[in-house]
Amino acid sequence: MNMTAPIVVAVDGSAASESAVRWAAQEAALCMAPLRIVFVVDRSEYFIPGFGNLSSDAMYVDPSRQVLESAARTAAQVTAKICDTEIHTALLKGPLVPTLLTESRTARTLVVGNRGLGAFSSKVLGSASSALARHAHCPVAVVHAMRSIADRGPVVVGVDGTANSEPAIGTAFEEASRRKACLYAVHAWSDASESLVRGLDWAAVSTAQAVALAESLAGWQEKFPDVDVQRVVVRTGPARELQVLSRDAQLVVVGSHGRGGFAGMLLGSTSEALLHSVECPILIVRGSRD
Repeated sequence: MNMTAPIVVAVDGSAASESAVRWAAQEAALCMAPLRIVFVVDRSEYFIPGFGNLSSDAMYVDPSRQVLESAARTAAQVTAKICDTEIHTALLKGPLVPTLLTESRTARTLVVGNRGLGAFSSKVLGSASSALARHAHCPVAVVHAMRSIADRGPVVVGVDGTANSEPAIGTAFEEASRRKACLYAVHAWSDASESLVRGLDWAAVSTAQAVALAESLAGWQEKFPDVDVQRVVVRTGPARELQVLSRDAQLVVVGSHGRGGFAGMLLGSTSEALLHSVECPILIVRGSRD
């Protein structure tokens, strides 16, 4: 990972994007990385067939700059409490998702809110988060609108027992160490519904899967001995357990691929299910081969 790469956060003036700025500023300060705040003007959002483009540059440039300036002030207030952090802003023009994907090529992490702003909110940052999580070249953090940044509670990571979740595990340990937080590692040994596995010897399976989870975490625990790890083994899909734990967590970390490792898919259906439902920020980490 490029340690000098910036944390990039996309803003649109919504409550969710303000929360995203606060989280991104905290993350940049904790990582001692620059913070880059971007506003993407996608003029196709204002195009109506038969009427053409309904806006001129003058109509969106000044308001966009005001949003950027406000976001920069918010970020400065957050980082001032932790350490000096470089903060830069940029007004970008182009299609929203491709523009942010380009930003992700040189970013340490790309941060967006889970909801957009205004009449076109179904087409802006909120819905873009799913596409970005699938295709970005760096980890993607999706942040819900919240009153304040959660600086207590555990970091929670989903572990599927394959190499696909290794990058997420490593990132989760790093985040927990920086935040001085406990780490909850959630492992689901099956993606089948519970009704299909009732006939199995759960005690024996649970013991075997607990050993598998311990093996997945062992190397990382040696690297981060300061992190207190709580292991959680569940019978079926992990989405429900991760969602429950997210209520008291400051961050949930999941991988971008599931057990099958199909390109473009998110940790089976887990990441997709959690993307807009967890109550804390969720960080989706892509593997090196993505």
